[in-house]
Amino acid sequence: MFNVNTRQTVIAYLSGVMVIGAAFGPTLPGGWQLVATGDFNGDTFPDYLLYNAASRQTAIWYLNDNVYVGGAYGPTIPNGWTLTGP
Repeated sequence: MFNVNTRQTVIAYLSGVMVIGAAFGPTLPGGWQLVATGDFNGDTFPDYLLYNAASRQTAIWYLNDNVYVGGAYGPTIPNGWTLTGP
């Protein structure tokens, strides 16, 4: 989850459709929005796919549970295109 006013993220842990826990995640810098989550590096923890609409830059933030441990810039999205996630 992402609060656009505070830029705070929250990771909700589910069992089926039931929330069984939650933890605050990293706060995103200005201009960046959370597009999707997934385990992009195969460590079983959620990671963030981010997008900056002004620069059209993408990035992945790697998390260890709910703690930021590293990141990598992805491609810049061409004009006329947008980034979407599930």
